[in-house]
Amino acid sequence: MKKSIVLALSLLLIGSGIQTAQAHAGLDNRGVTPTKGKSSVVLLRIGHGCTAPDGVTKAGTYSVSVVVPSDLLAAPASAAMQISGWTSTVIPSTELTAAGLPVSNTITWTSKSDLFDIAPVGFAEFGIRGSWANAGSFWLDTTQLCRIAKTETIPGKIKDMKDPKTKKVVKVWVPDSQKTTYTNYKLSWTIHDSAAASTMNADKTEETGPAPTLVIAG
Repeated sequence: MKKSIVLALSLLLIGSGIQTAQAHAGLDNRGVTPTKGKSSVVLLRIGHGCTAPDGVTKAGTYSVSVVVPSDLLAAPASAAMQISGWTSTVIPSTELTAAGLPVSNTITWTSKSDLFDIAPVGFAEFGIRGSWANAGSFWLDTTQLCRIAKTETIPGKIKDMKDPKTKKVVKVWVPDSQKTTYTNYKLSWTIHDSAAASTMNADKTEETGPAPTLVIAG
């Protein structure tokens, strides 16, 4: 049987806060033991959004990337479920095995606009389905990007412009316009130690913590 990966994204938002078991990034196999040579679904769960340096302001998630080792799933994704408001890509690593194949593939889901960002007090589950290539324990390095949008009104003004026909400089009224800028934050779940504590960088814009681990039975 041809091995394939079918990726599905399901978003489940909750408004009552973050549960302890849902913190950071983790995996849920819905009670099915992932087994070598068998196809099953594993859900990558993102437990919360980002927190701004003030410790109070929350930022929604607009991008999630996960590095899937080729030893876990040998073939790159041939298809990704299209989710309204999101795009998905699969990019092979530039690092190659002795056989000339990518050592991993990075799957990235990205929100098309801040209207589709995941609320910071909700959690999201990103489904990965495939026929597992090998038994063992595999780290799934995960990167989560958040943002806070700020929209400001640029006041209208009179501007000098050259008339393309007469070449004369004329005064033109430029109406009010809207400008949106973003403040970005990052969560890197990339430490290969499940017991490690999360740490923040100096300006508190990036948090680093343990990567999720997927165990495949033999």
